[in-house]
Amino acid sequence: MFTLSQYLFSLEDPAGLFRTLDTLEPERDADGRPCFTVGNTAVTFRVHIEGVSHALRCYFNPNPNLRRIYGEHYLERELYLYDNPPHGRWVDVVLTPWIEGEELGAVIRRAAEEQRKDLLAELSARFDRLAIELLKAPWAHGDLKPENILVAPNGELHLIDHDATFLPEMRGELSPELGTLSYQHPARTAEDFDASIDDFSIALIASSLYALSIDPTLYARYGMRDGLLIDTRNLATDEALEELLQLFARRGEVVRYAIARSLRRSRPATQLVNELFRLLNHRTPIEEEEPIESFFTWYGLWGYRTTTQEVIPPLYDFADDFREGVARVRIGSAWHYIDRTGQSLLHDPMWRDIESFRQGRARVTTDQGCYEIDLAGNRFEI
Repeated sequence: MFTLSQYLFSLEDPAGLFRTLDTLEPERDADGRPCFTVGNTAVTFRVHIEGVSHALRCYFNPNPNLRRIYGEHYLERELYLYDNPPHGRWVDVVLTPWIEGEELGAVIRRAAEEQRKDLLAELSARFDRLAIELLKAPWAHGDLKPENILVAPNGELHLIDHDATFLPEMRGELSPELGTLSYQHPARTAEDFDASIDDFSIALIASSLYALSIDPTLYARYGMRDGLLIDTRNLATDEALEELLQLFARRGEVVRYAIARSLRRSRPATQLVNELFRLLNHRTPIEEEEPIESFFTWYGLWGYRTTTQEVIPPLYDFADDFREGVARVRIGSAWHYIDRTGQSLLHDPMWRDIESFRQGRARVTTDQGCYEIDLAGNRFEI
């Protein structure tokens, strides 16, 4: 309904064009033009009011949810927009405090190009903490992507662009926006509008960012796509997602593997991602002498429990009994021996099959043949 040119025309010389913000002055570039960023639905100007920086968000099409989302920051009929000078109309805008920072996507790109594993690991940990808070919240952002997350000078992450937000009072309504396609499940529709709409985006960003912290070269191979690494148009065969799954499986990162694998579900996974993030740093204390038994449950995966509690969540494609303090498990096609806390003790990407430990040794099979190993990983020919 409204165009970028119309907003630029008004902001070039805003004197008398604001109903209440009469001291507003746009920040200008070296050529004296208003500074702005533009997206699919709105343009955002950095403006100053009595020396304080704000973000002025101006919309191309009406969004019926903006008043509920932004509250007092939603200013009705605030800016006079020319249709055909001298004729025009008053339009609604959103004015919020300016958040200083750099887009997460730009920081990731620079860190990956510079092979900064330390910075990528810090960003990954900070995003995980943000994700956990979002997953616990009764609301959802609705368009979660690196471009809508700012990295503040102190490293903290801040969400921006809340136009697609779901609030509890919107339950049962249709979503006015479906978010950026490259960060949304391909099966998402306007009816998918509840507190779980960020789950897919969270799993995608978290998986990509954690993988980059391990192997920054992934960005050179896949980082030029619309999404961070993963192409959501064909998740079943996407090369980047497959490489991430193999990376997590080799490392015994069973929760990371499950989070990444959830992206391949035929529908956006509600509650699953929330539960998986809860397990990221979860360890259930158990008595050393307390027996552990395997069980089969939860989306067809194996885990472990004692007679009284779950101790290792059901995330394995296969799990065997504990013998001599370790158990053999399979994550995808990768075999591991794990301890009683679920930590991977022994793994070799060449293993095609492994047997349980007996009298301190276990037999493993590769494409080249068989041999035995002890609990320290030493190899013995047979």
